[in-house]
Order: sequence, then C-alpha cells, then structure tokens
Amino acid sequence: MQIRPSLPSLLGREKREGGRLLDVHPLESIWIWNRVLEFIEMDIILSKERVDAQDCDILVTGFFRDERPLKGSSGWIDWRFNGMLSQLLIEDKLTGDWKEATLIPSRERILPRMILLLGLGEVKRYGSLRLRELSPYLLDTLRKLGWLNVCLSFPYGDSYHVDCRKIVESLIEGIANNLGHQDAFLEERWTRRLRLFLAEGEEVFSEILSGVQAAKSIFGERIQIKVSGTAEGIHPLSAGSKV
Repeated sequence: MQIRPSLPSLLGREKREGGRLLDVHPLESIWIWNRVLEFIEMDIILSKERVDAQDCDILVTGFFRDERPLKGSSGWIDWRFNGMLSQLLIEDKLTGDWKEATLIPSRERILPRMILLLGLGEVKRYGSLRLRELSPYLLDTLRKLGWLNVCLSFPYGDSYHVDCRKIVESLIEGIANNLGHQDAFLEERWTRRLRLFLAEGEEVFSEILSGVQAAKSIFGERIQIKVSGTAEGIHPLSAGSKV
C-alpha cells in the first residue's frame, strides 16, 4: 500500500515513501513550501449586488433545520422559485440537518447556473467556528462537482450573533486552511483556478471588504488573495488589486 506524504509532514522535514520515513533536505523543504504557496491562491470577487446577480457556476447557501420560514439568501431563492424550497420542506425532502447537501438547477431564475443548499443544523449552534468546521466538507463537495466559480452566502446578523465581517473572515480562513492540508488539491491544480464570489448587497459591502482584509492579515504571505470589484466606485481597493 502506498502512503502519500501529507503537507504537515513534508514541511516538518520528513516524508513517507513506501511506508518508510525519509529525511527531507532543507532546500527541498523550501522548494516544497514554494510549491504549496503556488497552489494556495484564491481569487475573491466582491460585488455590491445580490447573490442572484453573480455570473458564476454555483451559489452555495446555508439554512437551518429549526428556522421557518427560510431567511437570508435561502429565503430570497425560495421567493424567486415561487416557494419551491418551502414545498420541499413541507414534503420533508429538505430538512436543514447538519451537512445535508441538496443540488438544484437555477433554471435561469437567478444568474448562477446551479444552487447548492447546505444544512446548518440548529440555529443555536451556528457561528464562525461552525463555518470553519463545515469548510472541509464544503471544499470536498465543490471539488467533486468540479466547479470553480463559486458564490458563497451564509446567514449573518443579530439573530445569529455574528456579523457579515466575521462570516467572511471565517469562510476564507476555513477554506484556506483546508486547501493547505488536502493532498488531492495539490495534485489537481484545482485551487489555482478557484474563484470565490462574495455578494450580500451594498449595505454590507464594507463589512465584506473588512472581512477579506482581516483574513489576509491572518495568513500574511501564506496565501495571496486577489480582489476584483464588479461594482463601480469600490474603495479603497481598485479592481484587480491585491489585499
């Protein structure tokens, strides 16, 4: 059985080959780390418009098992689909249980081609740590689907005791951490083309921008986050600039 080296072991100056531990030369460790940095790169696309106006492959949004009617982006989508999600809830074909994943086509009701509804479990357990916990599952699901242009929208606000800034920061942090620890991603170059769209409307745009900047301050040179604005007059970052 072949044992593939994990990222932490490689950077810790050791690797496995045929089940045996081998020393890694310091120069090889530097080369490996540079290669890791080359793969861990995300394009973050900020917009002052809503999620339904994002030209992307898939919209990922979350909803709870104990919150009815649906709120936030899930509620907005339900309205655009003439109550289809509410009907699925009534028929118990959709529950909101933790990590429940439901994929539906948008049927041109919204601009994203597909919609991925993720169950977030109970409202009382929701928060930034919960989103980080969800990140590995989310990334693995997106990788299997093969889509690269992804709009993320998760609940925020006083009802959930977490603001939009913290949601954005937690999502980017969770995704970045897991990109660096999954060997499959390093093999495929999937991450080099990953683009995340963040769009919750003009009223919280500054919070989204602040969340991106906070995530960048956490990772420093470990990750390069390029930010492009799809709306006019974005300040203080110009389109295509790096945070």
